[in-house]
Amino acid sequence: MSLPPYIAFIAWAPVSYYCFRRYRVRVAILINLIAGWALLPSANFVPDTAVFPYWILGLSLPSSYFLTKASVLGAYCLLGVLLVDRRIFLGLKPTYWDLPILFWCIVPFLSAIANPQNFGAGLRGVLYLVLAWGAPYLIGRLYFSDAESLGLAARAFVIAGLAYVPVCLLEIVTGPQIYVALYGYQPYRWIGAQRYLGFRPVGLLEDGNQLGIWMATSALIAIGLWKLRSDERILGFPIATVAVVLLGTTLLCQSGGSILLLLGLLPFIVVNQRVFSRMLALLLIVGIGCFAGVRLANVISLRSIVAHNAIADSAAGMLRKVGRGSFGWRLSQDEQYVTAALETPLLGSGEWDWWKGKSSRPWGLWMLTFGMYGVLGLLALESLQLVPVARAIFFPRARSSIEADQLRYLFAAVILMSAIDSLLNSAVILPLLLAVGSLSAPGPYALGAGTNEPSLGKTWIASSAGS
Repeated sequence: MSLPPYIAFIAWAPVSYYCFRRYRVRVAILINLIAGWALLPSANFVPDTAVFPYWILGLSLPSSYFLTKASVLGAYCLLGVLLVDRRIFLGLKPTYWDLPILFWCIVPFLSAIANPQNFGAGLRGVLYLVLAWGAPYLIGRLYFSDAESLGLAARAFVIAGLAYVPVCLLEIVTGPQIYVALYGYQPYRWIGAQRYLGFRPVGLLEDGNQLGIWMATSALIAIGLWKLRSDERILGFPIATVAVVLLGTTLLCQSGGSILLLLGLLPFIVVNQRVFSRMLALLLIVGIGCFAGVRLANVISLRSIVAHNAIADSAAGMLRKVGRGSFGWRLSQDEQYVTAALETPLLGSGEWDWWKGKSSRPWGLWMLTFGMYGVLGLLALESLQLVPVARAIFFPRARSSIEADQLRYLFAAVILMSAIDSLLNSAVILPLLLAVGSLSAPGPYALGAGTNEPSLGKTWIASSAGS
């Protein structure tokens, strides 16, 4: 018998409380956000017999489900910090680097003013974004702005990837079964599950695409740590071994987009050339902006190109034959709804299901955001993802250590991976907002660094390995 998701959310409260009482604050935060994301159900979904329940959104945007693991974990983390270290908020000094998250969290309210019939939904959206996005961002900004805490966060993401290796190997053989066995209905577990070698795993995440990004993120960070410190050990294993295992598992998950993103961003951390990293970052940031701009302008129609160009039609047919037609399908889904979204271009419709009445919906987070909150919401979302990356790459902090700069480069690559993936998918790994907040911080907080915590990084990893 499966455990109802809301019971799992309630049961996590004493776990969260114990962590904040038992462990150092940063460790408790990482356990809550990263382990919680890996273990808790997505939401208390209403079961449906539809093969493709497209109307169920990911957890990144407000929808009909308010109690999700994104909002629950954000609330628990804020409560935990208030419980054990509330004085750290006294040292919070907002800067202009915080404008993207501030605007992102209030844009549902602005949309509600523009669409008064949806005012209640707007207020609900503000609260959801504050908990799901604002809480991890704020905590990352306060607690993970120095090299030691960034290293701790990096190791936590690697450990999370290692924990999912047996999950991936099992579900590659059996299919995505674990979520259903533990929590019941999972709407997207069989979508795209059949692969060349067995099945694409899902684990306890939102779908197979998110698990692919989860493993690719862990692999990219592990390779980055290997590059930075060749003597590093994670849970007693050499970092080189860990990196190879995570890279191999990512390939076995057979999520094409995740694999391409991982391979494409490897030069960002492997090639030790500051100019190259800046050029690559600039190219990717401009590319993301151009992608959204061109798509919204409807300058290029994928369906039209395929219909009138023999080469494009042949390429699309080939992708479909090898089972890789999802890329074009996602692009075409977004393309279908550009006209509807442009009916309220500035602040959107204020409705999460603005595409209702259709037999499908847009698939990219950027298009869903544009239809819901308009161009201002889209600018807030993309700025939140890209401005911290630009800051880490182009505006390094004064008197920052080489290790801290390298770790910020590493997390900048991870955030870029998530930003590019969100052009085609809506399932974002929200614990990565810890890194976004970290890159947006003006510097280590004297108050946060003095919370009577001894050395964290390798000390905690070593103690974890021995316990």
